[in-house]
Amino acid sequence: MAVTKVWIEQSDCISCGACEATCPEVFVADGSEYTVKPEANNAAYLAPLLDTIKEAINGCPVECIKTEE
Repeated sequence: MAVTKVWIEQSDCISCGACEATCPEVFVADGSEYTVKPEANNAAYLAPLLDTIKEAINGCPVECIKTEE
């Protein structure tokens, strides 16, 4: 699986911080919301982080982290 895009479905996010705690290279707090860092909009940047991204997805209690392959 090659991830080309990652995003957080903001309407579902409860701002628990699990994503940033697991994968701070991709996820960041933006005020009271969590978002994807701008540099993470690049498939080459995401490629070496795939295992950590999967861990963040699995750790999200409301399953709001989405990916595109």
